[in-house]
Amino acid sequence: MTIVKYQNHYNTIEFQKQKIAAMLITVKEFICKEFIHGGQLIALGTAGIVLSFMFLYNATIRWEFLLIIYLGTLCIYNYDYYKGFAEDSLNNIDRTSYLKKTHKYRFIIVTFYGISFFSMLIYFGNLSSIIFGGLILLSAILYTYKIKKLTTKIIGFKSYYTAFSFSLSIIFTALYCSYPINLVIFVFFGFVFLQILLITSFCDLKDIVTDKKNNLLTLPIFFGKNKFLQFLHILNLASLILIITAIIMELMPLFSIFLFFSYLYCFYFIQKAKNVKTNIHYLTNVIVDAEYFFWPLFLFLGKTLIAYI
Repeated sequence: MTIVKYQNHYNTIEFQKQKIAAMLITVKEFICKEFIHGGQLIALGTAGIVLSFMFLYNATIRWEFLLIIYLGTLCIYNYDYYKGFAEDSLNNIDRTSYLKKTHKYRFIIVTFYGISFFSMLIYFGNLSSIIFGGLILLSAILYTYKIKKLTTKIIGFKSYYTAFSFSLSIIFTALYCSYPINLVIFVFFGFVFLQILLITSFCDLKDIVTDKKNNLLTLPIFFGKNKFLQFLHILNLASLILIITAIIMELMPLFSIFLFFSYLYCFYFIQKAKNVKTNIHYLTNVIVDAEYFFWPLFLFLGKTLIAYI
C-alpha cells in the first residue's frame, strides 16, 4: 500500500514537471515569435540606430528617448502588419500564422503603442520634437494606408520612402536632445539612408509574389535577382566609403571605423541570398532585420579599444 502511494506521488511530481516544462517551452516560443514577427527586433534595431548616433555625437544617452523610438516603431510596423495581413498570408506564412492568433486585437495593440509614444513624447520632449516626431509617425501610417500605392508608378518608391523615414530619426534625435546642427548629423543621416535602403530593398526579395500581384515596382522586380544583389553591394560599399571619408575629414570620430563590421555583415547576407537553398524568410526576418541592432555594439567596442591604444 505504501509503495503504491509512493508511486502515485512520484507520478504526480513527474506530471507537474512535464507540465511546467511544456509551459516554459510555450512561453519561449511565444517570446521568440513575438520578437521576430511582432516587430520587436526591428523596434530594438531602430533604437540601436539612435543609440549609435548618440555614441557618435559623444552625447549623454537619453534612455527615455530610446523607449519613445521603440514604441513609435512598434506602432508603425504593427499597423503595417494589421493592414497587410491578407497579402502576407500568400508569402509570409510564418508571420501570418503567428499574427492570426492576435489579429482581432492588433488594432488595440497599435493604439496602445501609439498612445504610449505620444504620451512619453509630450511629457519628455520639446515642441519641435513633438511636432517632428508626430509627423514622422503619421506619415508612416499614411504610407501603409495610401502612399505605398505610388510604388506601382515609381520604381523602388517603397524602399526609398522607408529609408528616408528611418533616416529622419537622426533629425528627430537632434531636435529632441537639442543638439547643435553640424555635419556629423548629415553624414550619419546619409549612412543610415544607404543602409536602410539596402535592408528594405533586400527584404523585398521575400515579397516578390505579392508585390508582382499588386503591380509594385520594387527594386528586386525591376533589376532581377542577380543585378539587384550587385546593386546592393554597391550601396554597401558606398556607405562604407562615406564613413571612411568622414573620418579622414575629421567629421566623425576614429572609432566610427568599426562600422566596417556592418559592411561585412551586409556583405555576408547579400552573398547568402545568391544560394537558392537559402531560407529567404529566415534570412530577412532574423539576420537582416538584426543588422542595425549591432551598430551600437560595434561602436562601443571601437570606442573602448581605441581609448586603450
